[in-house]
Amino acid sequence: MAQILVENLDPVILQKLENLAKQHGRSLQEELKHILQQAAETATHYHTGGDMEKAREAVARAQVRYAGKDFSDSTELIREDRER
Repeated sequence: MAQILVENLDPVILQKLENLAKQHGRSLQEELKHILQQAAETATHYHTGGDMEKAREAVARAQVRYAGKDFSDSTELIREDRER
């Protein structure tokens, strides 16, 4: 299994990580592995589209919220801005 070396870690951060490990009943190494696994899963979940059902629900809420409202066409404003 791969090993990672983290150099120049701020002592304050190290102390916080040690405190977290103690709170969770883990060794520092176990706590760091847990944190890295969570971060990797979250990043993968985010970049692979996440929960499509939640996304659909958010879109449906936005559609209801903005239904019947008129919005100005921003094409001219964008064109003017680009010509500056």
